[in-house]
Amino acid sequence: MESKSAFVDVESPELSELQFQDISQEHSENETHTFSEFPPSAADEDDESGDKQKLLEEDKSKSPSFWSFEYYQTFFDVETGQVLQRILGSMLPIPQRNFLEYRIRPNPDLYGPFWICATLVFTTAIAGNLANYFSTPPTDIYKWKYEFHKVSYAATAIYAYWWLVPTTVWLFLRWRGNLASYTYLETICVYGYSLAIYIPISILWVINISVLQWILVIIGTLMSGSVLVLTFWPAVKNDDKKIGVILLLVIVLLHGALATGFVLYFFHYTPTTTSTSKDITNSTVSHLTTHTTSRRS
Repeated sequence: MESKSAFVDVESPELSELQFQDISQEHSENETHTFSEFPPSAADEDDESGDKQKLLEEDKSKSPSFWSFEYYQTFFDVETGQVLQRILGSMLPIPQRNFLEYRIRPNPDLYGPFWICATLVFTTAIAGNLANYFSTPPTDIYKWKYEFHKVSYAATAIYAYWWLVPTTVWLFLRWRGNLASYTYLETICVYGYSLAIYIPISILWVINISVLQWILVIIGTLMSGSVLVLTFWPAVKNDDKKIGVILLLVIVLLHGALATGFVLYFFHYTPTTTSTSKDITNSTVSHLTTHTTSRRS
């Protein structure tokens, strides 16, 4: 028998085109791989960060117009918790903490001061009418009426004080150099919150006891006025001492003058008013008695 050769010539042209691959036995025959996401390159990350930076710079450069709603919306961008903390801080003077620097900055607002003034307008007008009602003697001749004009008077006094006084203070500080760099909005904000203490006091003014009313005036002026003094002291401490003391004294006096005006106009009813009404009643009764007697005779 002829023996067949077991050797294969690998250099033959038929076998030279063959390709050999090693297939791992750990993977199954039906397993396939699909690539749907590819890792980003460093160049792509740099491009994205650059685009974001450009967008942020464009947003900052596009400040809203003075006549647009977005311009004034920033003045009312404040949370309820911040408003409550600022109201509490405006009533309790703390020597170690400046109210403006600790509570107001870096986000002064007009939302809290606006509603504080609006609330004070209605509490003062309503409480003033209640005080008038309680102090009026009950008679058949005189009938008590609600005085609606007190609302407009209170609104005029409160909002005028809120804008005119801090505007004058800020202009004076700017003229003197404004060493503490207080802005106009911050000054307006501080004065608006300083009126919050008069809201509960105006309700207590309904009690028609003159001594109690004036004690409340002193308490409100000292507590809220002390917050104003501590707030504006850094702006004048390096200035002339006399000018600084005079400015702070004027601030406290104007703050107390507002409370004094509330008591005198809305809550203070002198005994003359009561005696006059009694005199009118007595004269009317005597006139009716005389008329009845003459008819009988």
